[in-house]
Amino acid sequence: MLKVAWRNLTHERTRMVIGVAGVALAVLLILIVNGIFVGAEESMVAYINRQSSPLWLMQAGVENMHMAFSMLPPGLVEKVKQIPDVDEAVGVLYIIGNVQVRDTLVPSYIFGIEPGKSLGGPWFLAEGTANLALNQAILDRALARRYRLGLGDAINIRGYNLTIAGLSEGTFGFASNIVFVNKAAMALGMGVSPQSASYILVKPVPNADVDSLAKKLREAVPEANLMTQAALAASDQELGRQMGGDIIQVMNVVAYLIGLLVIGISIYTITLERVREYGILKAIGANDRQLLTSVFAQAFASAGLGYVAGIGLAYAGAALMQRLTLTLIIIEPGAVVGQMPVLAAITALAALLSVGRVLRLDPMLVFQS
Repeated sequence: MLKVAWRNLTHERTRMVIGVAGVALAVLLILIVNGIFVGAEESMVAYINRQSSPLWLMQAGVENMHMAFSMLPPGLVEKVKQIPDVDEAVGVLYIIGNVQVRDTLVPSYIFGIEPGKSLGGPWFLAEGTANLALNQAILDRALARRYRLGLGDAINIRGYNLTIAGLSEGTFGFASNIVFVNKAAMALGMGVSPQSASYILVKPVPNADVDSLAKKLREAVPEANLMTQAALAASDQELGRQMGGDIIQVMNVVAYLIGLLVIGISIYTITLERVREYGILKAIGANDRQLLTSVFAQAFASAGLGYVAGIGLAYAGAALMQRLTLTLIIIEPGAVVGQMPVLAAITALAALLSVGRVLRLDPMLVFQS
């Protein structure tokens, strides 16, 4: 009956393609919208997660980087460096502002970084250098490509013209853009000491106990708030959800429900369109068990083809959308695999809804029609 089910499915290619396409488009919708949600959360905490610093110091009372202002006094970085088990401590300046790229103002997270330091700067430099002079900056390569900019071209930040000396990757995402500038130049523009820092990134010596070092830091610099990298990232993600991430999550749930509905309707329609063929099978002696096998085999074959096609379309669509819109879309393997049980359940349910009509079918009515 499996061979019969396959022949039944492929007998009319146009109908098969339409049914499979319905499933594929539903899978595409589910994966793309979920990928936008995951990408938005990842973009929000990309800077935090990509730094090799499990401990972060910031102004007392501050628990975020997103939409926050923090300023630590001069000399605190040097004080932190003297604490046992601290391998490296680097201060960065940070503000949120507009970066003028040609005639467009791009809302950005602007970081003032120290040349030659392993912490605080871009985690992947595609071109150029991270050792920035006073009049230089690092821009995301995808953003630069959109505006046809390259090394040596200029951008403007708060009235200062800066030359692009480096192009980073992974620093542009949903409603976020990261730009790096020279810390001393940024301090001059902000009117603060170059030894000041918005955040201090702390890297322990190899094999040091992070919890023990965190305790030492809290005792040594009680005027600052200390957070672990994971806690700071989680705090920023929670703030992002409160400021609009929940809307994206609702869109994700709605898209998911719509996708499941389309899958169910597609499978149900594919089955009912073959009622005449099932009637013929029943007329020539097929029993209920064989009909059930045929119905379910055809439904799962259609769903399987649509699922595979949908995954391919999702990855291709995500790549295209990222190139056109610069929006980070992350289709996680776990999300792809996680849809399989749900798809199987919806397929089985849709097949069951149509089974009753198939089993009650009178073969004589088929021949009369």
